[in-house]
Amino acid sequence: MQWTIVVVCLAIAIPSIRAESFESIDDDRVPRLIGGTNAPWGQFPSAVSINTTFNLHCGGAVVDRQHVLTAAQCVFNVSQRLIDPYWITVRAGDIALAPVGARRQTRRVSHIFVHPQFNIRTLENDVAVLRLDRPYELPSNTINLASRTRRIVPNGANCQFAGWGASTAAVNAPVNVLQRFLPMTVNDRDTCNQATMHAGRVLESQLCAGNLVTANNAAPCNGNAGTGLYCERALVGTLSFGINCGAANNPPVFTQVRFYNDWIERQFNQTQGLQPGWTPAVL
Repeated sequence: MQWTIVVVCLAIAIPSIRAESFESIDDDRVPRLIGGTNAPWGQFPSAVSINTTFNLHCGGAVVDRQHVLTAAQCVFNVSQRLIDPYWITVRAGDIALAPVGARRQTRRVSHIFVHPQFNIRTLENDVAVLRLDRPYELPSNTINLASRTRRIVPNGANCQFAGWGASTAAVNAPVNVLQRFLPMTVNDRDTCNQATMHAGRVLESQLCAGNLVTANNAAPCNGNAGTGLYCERALVGTLSFGINCGAANNPPVFTQVRFYNDWIERQFNQTQGLQPGWTPAVL
């Protein structure tokens, strides 16, 4: 009987122990991007790192004191069901994954809002807003709300992608604990929609940037969905697919924020989030 009690107690304790491990670097060993340049403090104050107990890593951007924008795909498990928001942790204000800095503000998620037309197969309308369990403490030297663009981003625009990662795509490549950024040029959508690339998959509400027909040693890898693309310091997109680790003919594709600004702002006043286990309709 005593052993039974011990086992039950351990089973109850495990989720709490696992949740606290978000503050370690052990969950961050898979490269999220390769190459790039270390970002100085304050260059991307809206950029956040999103982590779950399922070893799911994503990025996002602070869009309100208590809300973060990310990709809708980031809040679903392998069975295409919405995960419980309790298991999502958001880190902001710290350019280092480890050790935990005094400027870091870590929050849990209380509500998840997914775009009603999100298609989990095609990744159309790949946007979600996360409500945090408490607002960020602002003003802050290292956290600020993203300036979301409402303008068309022209082809050839020089932009920056901010995240965390390693110097190479090698399996054993050590993760650079400091935030890094990659230069990315916006591509013509018709070019990205060629049969040899995304074959018509890039929609008007999406934006294609980064390497095209040649491989590149500076690109996003796994764990970067939802991470922001910034042009002239304004958030223009969140990474959706083409997470290629520099592979040729597979340029990164971003959901254009300007198409969703009104929907994003409406979520700030929503009172009812989606329930865990919810499955999006396949359109």
